[in-house]
Amino acid sequence: GRQVRVAYAPDKREAGNKRGADGQGMTARKRFEAHPLMMRSADCWFCLSSPKVEKHLVVSIGEEVYLALAKGPLVPEHVLILPITHYGSAAQMPDAVWEEVEKYQNSLVKCFKEKLNKGCVVYERCTPSTHGQIHCHLQVVPIPLEAEDTVGEHVKECGAQSNIEFEQCQNWRDEEDLEHYVVYTVPSTKATQLHKIPAGQRHPLNFAREVVANLLQMPDRADWKNCSLSVEEETKTATDFKALFKPFDWSLE
Repeated sequence: GRQVRVAYAPDKREAGNKRGADGQGMTARKRFEAHPLMMRSADCWFCLSSPKVEKHLVVSIGEEVYLALAKGPLVPEHVLILPITHYGSAAQMPDAVWEEVEKYQNSLVKCFKEKLNKGCVVYERCTPSTHGQIHCHLQVVPIPLEAEDTVGEHVKECGAQSNIEFEQCQNWRDEEDLEHYVVYTVPSTKATQLHKIPAGQRHPLNFAREVVANLLQMPDRADWKNCSLSVEEETKTATDFKALFKPFDWSLE
C-alpha cells in the first residue's frame, strides 16, 4: 500500500515557511514549538502511526492532510480534515499544510453540491485539554444549500444564548494571540465566525457540535455518543463515502 509520512510539527523557523518565519508567530505557535512532543504518537487517536487510530475510518490521504469519517456522525457524510503531522490546531499550521486543507474543503464543496445538492459548514473547536496536546481536526458537515447564508446569524444567536460572543473574521488564522477558539466557516463564501476563548475560561464541551445539530434541526444528535455506529456500519459508511467522493478526490490523481 501507499506509504504515509507521519511526523510531529516541525520547527516553524525553517527557511521557506512564511508563517512564523519572522519569529513573530502567535502565542499558540510559540508554545507548540517549545513543547513539540507534548503528546506521543502512540497516544494520539489521530496520528496515522498510532495503534489507536481507527484506519477503517480513513477515506483519503493527501501529502500533508487526510480525510476520515467522524465518529458518531451528524449525517453519513460528516467527515474530518486532519493534518498528518501532529499540529494542535489549524492556527498552528504552516501555510503549505493549510493550503491542502483548503484544497480538500473545495473538493468536498463540489462533491456535496453535485452529488447531494448540499452546501457545507466547517468548524473547529480548539479548547484547553487535560490530556496534553490534541491533534487538530476540522469537522466538515453537509447542510442544505439555502442554510449556508444563515450560518453566521445562527452561530451568533446560539452563542448569545450561552454568553459566547462571535465576530466575523475571514482571515482568522492571522489573528494575534489565537490560543483557544471556536470557528465556523462556509467554504463556498469564506464567511467565518470566530470566538476567542479567554484564558482560564471553560468552554461548553458540546457547544460547537450543538450549533450545527440545531442548524440541521437534529438537536438529538448534538452528542456524538448518541450517534455511534458499529465497526461494520462505520466500514460500510466509509466505503460509501469513498465511492461518492472518488470523482472529486485529487489525491487519486
